[in-house]
Amino acid sequence: MMLMSSLGVVQAKPYLQAGAFEIVDESIKGNFDVESMRKAALIASRSVERDAAQRPVMAEVLAELKEAYSIQLSYLASCGHMN
Repeated sequence: MMLMSSLGVVQAKPYLQAGAFEIVDESIKGNFDVESMRKAALIASRSVERDAAQRPVMAEVLAELKEAYSIQLSYLASCGHMN
């Protein structure tokens, strides 16, 4: 998913929270695991909360993104997209 700025995430936030992936770049549709995308989208939307106390700490962001990446790698391997 292309998240070029925090404004883009803020605008996409209602869609992300609803699990609506229509905002995903057409060039990657069908090439990602939905759970991986959900995890990445959720941490992105939490990271732009107005209230700083509601934002995740960087360690949590890193852990969530690593998990999303791991899920995505497993998905790609199961689809035969990895060498």
